[in-house]
Amino acid sequence: MTGRWPVTLLTAAAALVAGLAAQSAGAPLASLAWALLAGIGLSLMLRGFGLRIVGMLLLALAVGGVVWGVQSAQWVPVAGFAVAGVAALGFVAWGPGWRLRQRREREVQVDYWKAMDEGDDPTDEQGSHPGDKSG
Repeated sequence: MTGRWPVTLLTAAAALVAGLAAQSAGAPLASLAWALLAGIGLSLMLRGFGLRIVGMLLLALAVGGVVWGVQSAQWVPVAGFAVAGVAALGFVAWGPGWRLRQRREREVQVDYWKAMDEGDDPTDEQGSHPGDKSG
C-alpha cells in the first residue's frame, strides 16, 4: 500500500467514517474530521515535500481527534481517526517518493523521434541498427 491512491482513499474513508459518526452523534468532533477531509483534498494538489508537510498536519489532526474522541467517549469516530492517522503516516513516509516514481516511469519511455534522429529504427524488432557491423 505504498501508492498514492490507496493511501489517499484509506485516509479519506477513515475520515469520512469519523465525520459521519461524530455528526450523527451531534459531537463537535466532526469538525476535526471535516478538516481532515479538506486536508486530504489539498494533498491531491501537492507533490513532493509538500505532501510530507500535509501528511504531518493530517496526522496531528487524527491524533487530536483520537484524544478528543476518547475524552468524550465517541468510540466509532476514535476508530476512524486512528485508521486515518495510520494511513496519514503513508503521506509522511512515501509522499515525496510518489513524484520520483512517476518521473522514473516517464523516463523509461522511449523517445521515438530522438531515436530516429540518431539513425536508429525504434520499430525494428530484431535490434539491428545501421551502425552495427553484425546486421
